[in-house]
Amino acid sequence: MSYQHSEPLSKQLTIVIGLSVVGFMAFGLALSFYRNLLFEQTLEGISQQNKVLRQQIEQGYQDLEHFKSTQYKDKYAKENLNLVRPGERTLIITQNPEDNPFVLTQPQSEPTQQQEAAYFELLRQMPTLEHWKLYLFHREKIAEIKMGL
Repeated sequence: MSYQHSEPLSKQLTIVIGLSVVGFMAFGLALSFYRNLLFEQTLEGISQQNKVLRQQIEQGYQDLEHFKSTQYKDKYAKENLNLVRPGERTLIITQNPEDNPFVLTQPQSEPTQQQEAAYFELLRQMPTLEHWKLYLFHREKIAEIKMGL
């Protein structure tokens, strides 16, 4: 009787050991697949970085060629070193104060209705960015503009 009882135990043990080995092999396969997937993602990231580096290097070569050119050297010498070739003339362009809308023409103490209407019309035609520049940086000129119109 002991022989019949041990045989099912040995079969059960063989089945458990076999299933364990198959389970470990499946786990090893899944782990290997996951590592391969991570490696492929790493390779893709490295190839993207290589493309960016190649573009930066190419841009650097183009910049170097630009800085080596005679046109850039001439422009740099004229702008930064104030060098002028013989026979060339320099022209300095400045803004006329008459063209500036912020200049007062005649100071007054109290704006009239006509001046206020002209002021609001000027504000409607002025870009919003100019509104903010006036408000943030030139608050004192707002009253001057109101009086000047």
